[in-house]
Amino acid sequence: MKVEHLKGYGVAASDAEADWSEEIKKKLLQRGKQVVLSNLSSFQKVQFAFYFANEKRRAKRVDLTSIRARGMNNDTFLAQQIEYLSFYLALRRVVGAAQAQTIMFRVMDATAREALLASLPTPEDVRSAGAPFDVFRKFLEVAPQAAERAGCHEMVISENTDEAFQFDIRWCVWLELAKLFGAPEACIPNCYADDLAYPDYFASLGINYCRRGTLAQGAKCCDFRFERRLK
Repeated sequence: MKVEHLKGYGVAASDAEADWSEEIKKKLLQRGKQVVLSNLSSFQKVQFAFYFANEKRRAKRVDLTSIRARGMNNDTFLAQQIEYLSFYLALRRVVGAAQAQTIMFRVMDATAREALLASLPTPEDVRSAGAPFDVFRKFLEVAPQAAERAGCHEMVISENTDEAFQFDIRWCVWLELAKLFGAPEACIPNCYADDLAYPDYFASLGINYCRRGTLAQGAKCCDFRFERRLK
């Protein structure tokens, strides 16, 4: 198999997320709701339903001009993220920001691996295209252009050698949307999700993955680094 034929090649993360199957979306939604409701009392569940409806109505008035100016015109993706943010904001109204984040981390524990891996090629397909680290170097080299076209990320490749590949995200649509909704911390569970799914996936391919910081946590960039694992 050629690298350019692998699932996700040249596809921005926002477009990949929007293209999750309806089956996966339904499954993730059900799991997420189960986790949230299991952490709320009966009265809090009523409050949450009330606030969630209010937040969804409020979301329709949020001006997305600055996001669309970046080229983000994937309405399916935007609708999914606005739903997530409305969900988070309602939860924050009920239990406070700290507990809302804790609960959303639990949601990610239950959903993130399957969701994120749905956007990546299978390890078997990667191996069929060649040595995994070399395959992913080629796979990721086109990511900045795809991300920019989609209005998803501003990212630059800061290292590209035979032993290491790193790209740095300097602008992130997930974070910027959260800021527009007055809840920048709502992006942190999304960052957490990456660290649930990616280390094991890349380790299975003989690649070390790490990220020392994220924009949502106050770093200057999200520094995604991949290194060829030495035998």
